[in-house]
Amino acid sequence: MPTLICDPPASGAKSHPFLQTLKLTEAGQVIAQARWMCATDPAQGVAQILDLSVSPPHQRVGHGHTLMEAITREATAYFKSRKVRLRRIWMPIEQKRQVIARSFLMQFGFSHVGTISELLRDEDLLIYMRTFD
Repeated sequence: MPTLICDPPASGAKSHPFLQTLKLTEAGQVIAQARWMCATDPAQGVAQILDLSVSPPHQRVGHGHTLMEAITREATAYFKSRKVRLRRIWMPIEQKRQVIARSFLMQFGFSHVGTISELLRDEDLLIYMRTFD
């Protein structure tokens, strides 16, 4: 059974902006990792997922699901400690290279809310967001 490590803990965190790394480890090895942050005023209740990845030998067995649930739980705790509720989580996705990620996010209630054209070479950057309102 993988172990989840959240560094630093979100509940009671005092720093702003806040950046947290979540790692799933097995036998001392990192098998999956995610990072999320709150860079805006915490009163806005908005978090951004910077990355979420599972090493190839460990894909398609639920580790991404575990990380997504942990991000939501940790972000909720972070905002709750500031007497604010989590309102939105968003993540940028590369249109062509991250097709599986788009499908993955939609399983968690994320939807495509915007496109940034010509930011990347030969592909657009898509913005996916989940609303908790």
